[in-house]
Amino acid sequence: MIDIFKTKNLPSVFSLALIILLHCPLQGSQKEILLYAPISLTEGLDELLSHFIKKNKKYNVKPVYMGTSQLALQIKNGARPDLFISANEAWMDYLQSKNLIIKDTRKIFLYNSLVLITNKNNDIPMIKNIKGLKEKLFNSKTKISLAMTKAIPAGIYALDYLKNIKAWSKLNTKYVESINVRAALNFVARGELEYGIVYLSDALAIDKVKIIYNLEQDKYNEIIYPIATLNNKAKTKVFYDFLLSDDSLSVLKKWGFIVKND
Repeated sequence: MIDIFKTKNLPSVFSLALIILLHCPLQGSQKEILLYAPISLTEGLDELLSHFIKKNKKYNVKPVYMGTSQLALQIKNGARPDLFISANEAWMDYLQSKNLIIKDTRKIFLYNSLVLITNKNNDIPMIKNIKGLKEKLFNSKTKISLAMTKAIPAGIYALDYLKNIKAWSKLNTKYVESINVRAALNFVARGELEYGIVYLSDALAIDKVKIIYNLEQDKYNEIIYPIATLNNKAKTKVFYDFLLSDDSLSVLKKWGFIVKND
């Protein structure tokens, strides 16, 4: 019998062990998928991730939720997620112009809409029309809560709306800008600001605010969430296909998003 622990046999033993390790993945090892997504998708995507991981135990999805502009600039500066979802087409266009996404994988993922919110404890009824909306905003006890109107999609869409209903000239010094739409939501949720304009999906995410007006969708640019991958890895395609499946889109619809087939 060969004594494998004799010194002269050690190189062969180590070579054999290395071959085994290389060809037999460690039990329980997982492939990480890095997802960059706008903060407005937090709750909906978190629900989807729990479903995905249960069915695909070899994958570990790591989501990063921030304002779209922050995520896009991180990618421009060298970050390499596997997938990116944007809250508008402009930032996806920006990354595509720099060849940072796989162009053929770019698709419209979801749509969203804007609403006016107030704190749930405020005794403010539903607003009936644009005239009533203007009266509330112009006579607000506080400034209006918005996401950043020059960088963050939710703020850009809100600015577009306020200009189109000819309210911006009276409000352009009477608003507070936040780094993302969730921060704008939280100002109202905490009762620090009386009104805010946010996505419907954000308003449905917490119970501390109530919707008092659905902003007319023909008064602002269509809110489109494009999705794209940044590589052609097999793990990326698996998750990409999962997100675009009818089952996944049905879950996101529950969170206030409009799916592409609606």
